[in-house]
Amino acid sequence: MSPEPHHLDHIKSFIAMEVFARAQELEAQGREIIHLEFGEPDFPAPDVATEALQESLAAHPARYTHTQGTQALREAICRKYARDYGVSIQPEQVLVSTGSSLLLFLAIRTLAPPGSEMLVTAPCYACYENLMHLAGVRPVRVPLRLENGFQLDPEDLRRAMGPNTRGMILNSPMNPTGVTFRPEVLQAIAELGLPVISDEIYADLSYGGRSQSFLEFAPEAIALNGFSKYYAMTGWRLGYLIMPPRLMSGAARTHQSMMISATHFVQDAGVRVLDEAGPQCEEMKTEFNRRRQFLLQTLREIGRDPGYEPDGAFYLMLQIPQPGLSSEEFSLQALEQAGVAMTPGADFGPGGEGFVRFSYANSQERLGRAVRQLVEAKLL
Repeated sequence: MSPEPHHLDHIKSFIAMEVFARAQELEAQGREIIHLEFGEPDFPAPDVATEALQESLAAHPARYTHTQGTQALREAICRKYARDYGVSIQPEQVLVSTGSSLLLFLAIRTLAPPGSEMLVTAPCYACYENLMHLAGVRPVRVPLRLENGFQLDPEDLRRAMGPNTRGMILNSPMNPTGVTFRPEVLQAIAELGLPVISDEIYADLSYGGRSQSFLEFAPEAIALNGFSKYYAMTGWRLGYLIMPPRLMSGAARTHQSMMISATHFVQDAGVRVLDEAGPQCEEMKTEFNRRRQFLLQTLREIGRDPGYEPDGAFYLMLQIPQPGLSSEEFSLQALEQAGVAMTPGADFGPGGEGFVRFSYANSQERLGRAVRQLVEAKLL
């Protein structure tokens, strides 16, 4: 007898976690696995983060803070957006929490009541559609096409908009393609007048030009950012949301009920990182760019050009060479036969099927070995 359907059945697990679990089993058997499945920098957090954390714990007990975050951290975020993007915001517009996923859920709930629709790119980061479903919002997919370099076409957005559309999620540079949307594309999106949640977690990892925030084009947009990627602080769980003052009250009250506040000593570390860690983080960014260029060159040398220019984040999408093989099947074969763990494109929705995602948040030496082992296994 089949189990009764559950209201959370449509929340999908990450296939990358299944790949990772199998990789751990193989490692326990003595196999060496090259991990390219996760978007986690292989660098330590900036030195000043650890120093500030220790100083904070020595100076005062870790207690609740203002539900929107400490005044010091919100002011540091304002300084960052003014310094790096030329965007003027006020501390009252900032909401700090433990990571950015909860904040994305809050942003969706703020813009879209249950039963409404939001636009999302196809492919997109795996959790976007899950969080929409949890909020009772229907995702409407807007395609990104390899033949267009995975650039978002504003006309596709316009055609997807309907009477029940309440906004869209924009991610640039994006996961999983690693593409930064061109300034003229961002300007055209802003001119649509559609409320936008801009996921800017990779904004500072753009290699083709100046880093940008969508707030430069649409000051009334909601921007989501954090410390996991550019600052290599995934486990510190610190993110923030920037939104118009008129929307903050509801978001802050909801956050208060769900989280109360982010951890005090981690927020203290965040202040120091934003103000002082720029040079160290730029060194990490330079190394990511070297790896990006190396991986692209290596793939092109074996006749596997991705067919587009991934110029941001630390991801590259590659079409699966074997026709008829699903992305999950390819990823499991790559793991079992070549000892390389990668994320199936299906993790990013139907628009990602037929592709596999490389994460080059790993050393150049391992990237080179991964490609060689995939070639030796006749998978590339």
